[in-house]
Amino acid sequence: MRRHAPFPMTLRLPALPAGAGERPLPGVLPVAAVGGVRGRRLLARAATGGALLLFLLATTLLLLRVANADRVYPAVVVADVAVGGLTADAAAEALRGRAAAIEASTAAFSHDGKTWEAPLRDIGITVEPDAGLAQALGVGREPGAWDRLNSMAGLVRDDERIPLPMRLDHAALSRWFDAIDRELGAPPRNASLAIEGTTVEIVPELAGIVVDRPRAVSEIETGLAMLRPIAAVLPTSDTPPAVRAADLEATRERLRAAMAVPVQVTHRGGLWTLPAADLGRFVTQSVDPRQQGAAAFSLGMDQSGLAAWLDERLASEIEAEASDAEVGWNGERLVSTVPSVDGVALRADDLAGLVQESYLGGLGAVAAPVDIDKPTIDSNDLGALGVTTLLARGSSNYSGSSDGRATNVEVGAALLNGTLVPPRGEYSFNHSIGYITEEKGFVEAQVILGEEIGSDIGGGICQVSTTVFRAAYFAGMPVTEWWPHRWRIPFYEYDGWEPGLDASILQPSPDPATWGDFRFENPTDSWLLVESWTDGVNVVVNLYGADLGWTVESDGPSLGEKFQVEPDAEVVDPELEPGTINQVEFAAIGEEVGHLRRVFDRDGDLLWERNFYTKFFPQGNVWKVSPDMKGDSPADPDRKLPPLPVEVGVEVEVEGGAEAQTPGQPAPDG
Repeated sequence: MRRHAPFPMTLRLPALPAGAGERPLPGVLPVAAVGGVRGRRLLARAATGGALLLFLLATTLLLLRVANADRVYPAVVVADVAVGGLTADAAAEALRGRAAAIEASTAAFSHDGKTWEAPLRDIGITVEPDAGLAQALGVGREPGAWDRLNSMAGLVRDDERIPLPMRLDHAALSRWFDAIDRELGAPPRNASLAIEGTTVEIVPELAGIVVDRPRAVSEIETGLAMLRPIAAVLPTSDTPPAVRAADLEATRERLRAAMAVPVQVTHRGGLWTLPAADLGRFVTQSVDPRQQGAAAFSLGMDQSGLAAWLDERLASEIEAEASDAEVGWNGERLVSTVPSVDGVALRADDLAGLVQESYLGGLGAVAAPVDIDKPTIDSNDLGALGVTTLLARGSSNYSGSSDGRATNVEVGAALLNGTLVPPRGEYSFNHSIGYITEEKGFVEAQVILGEEIGSDIGGGICQVSTTVFRAAYFAGMPVTEWWPHRWRIPFYEYDGWEPGLDASILQPSPDPATWGDFRFENPTDSWLLVESWTDGVNVVVNLYGADLGWTVESDGPSLGEKFQVEPDAEVVDPELEPGTINQVEFAAIGEEVGHLRRVFDRDGDLLWERNFYTKFFPQGNVWKVSPDMKGDSPADPDRKLPPLPVEVGVEVEVEGGAEAQTPGQPAPDG
């Protein structure tokens, strides 16, 4: 703030006569002494007048301060706004209005017939009227008395002019200049390389025209300081490129050399050649804005595009899905019958980086980087499965089966062989053999469908599920799903096997949700191996695992209520050849049967027990005849049925499996 000097004040005194400084003698009053007395009187009067003048001045200043207690002192001007004598609120309103007008005014630059214009507020210029008001109110109210007196004296002589504070956001202003640069359309162009196939040439540089920003900012600041419109010719400057043609000669020769040699990729004895011309499509060029000349220019490769191209070109030949080993028991230990295969996944992003290094750096062939996915069943680490001993064996005899039934038994046993059950996992018979189809080798044979005997693909497969059930039963495995057969079937009681130790399965459609299954749990921390085979007469299933030390006790069969055979029946089948009479079912009583199994651990503690209950339904003699043979079969619905055999049995508890005997429950048979 400008400070004015105080008004000058000069005291004019008369000259003293010669000898006035001499000391008079005592008791004598010379004539000169009389003149000295008069001088002293004049000085006293002058001092009194000065004091009076100062008193009047102080009184005037005090009255001025009182009169302007809530106002700006007179003669104060902020920018071009006279705020002297205004109240603080009125001055604030006046300054804010002026600030808004300034911010709404525009800055305009013209070049080559084109003008760029923008409101000051949009290019980062902000007026601060409150700061200007604070300075105006401070005039005449300085902390020191002498400063206040000096300030007030200045106001008497001339106006106190205060600039209106403004703030400039250089980032916003730079964005406006950036937009103007783009519209000028002549940025500098660095020299570059043109790649066409394996040909590399240099594209020369071009200088550019851009806003001369320091001069443009100076124009804006001058206009603001003078409070005049900002309209000027756009100051520009030529901008030289950072990279010139001469800077790229060495890089061009290096790239030409790269274009002459393909890159080779290797993996496990395989070799793939990547043509240099194909790789040239991915070359990128970049300029470091912090550098100049050759040091600013660098070559690279489009890593994303190159990785996608490499993946499309090489992945199908390098990658492989992990494949588990197929295993079997050689009489002593677990062995691999078909070795496992490691999964391989190409790391295309990493390969792209290696290809760039080789292509631009001449590093030769590169090994394809891959991730290895080890299979669950690794033929190189079969010991990890924990399969060390035979836990139990199940068997059944299918001699006397039709050719179709025997075929299905043998196909099912082959599909089952080698099934592995994970620790704490669940075995499923249906999932171990898959959906029964002709494509797998199954044929049509006799099968039990609900409450009647018919024919279907896979008839006889229950011979295999029954055999698996027996192995799991005597191994002590917890059975989680089991469906005994509806009727007693002779095949399952050959070789001394008692009734009630059989298991049916059902696949009425391809949807596993509709299947009736045989399942058991593997409660151990080791894998289980299901081994199965046939010898033309017998099906054998061995269950291997860790040595558990379990003891399995089985009590049965316990026989319960018996049920009378059904009356004879004759069924006319229009699809039979004329003259056909076939007996398809044979009379048999129904009976309740149970087997109680207890499983103990190595210390003799009971692990679990269960009664495997079966209700075999009675059957009658049933003949199927062609239409022309109706009434000619031996069926006699009125035949007197023999009495039920009287035996002393044990009451059988209904548990676990009784639901499978509900009438209408389909239960296929072998």
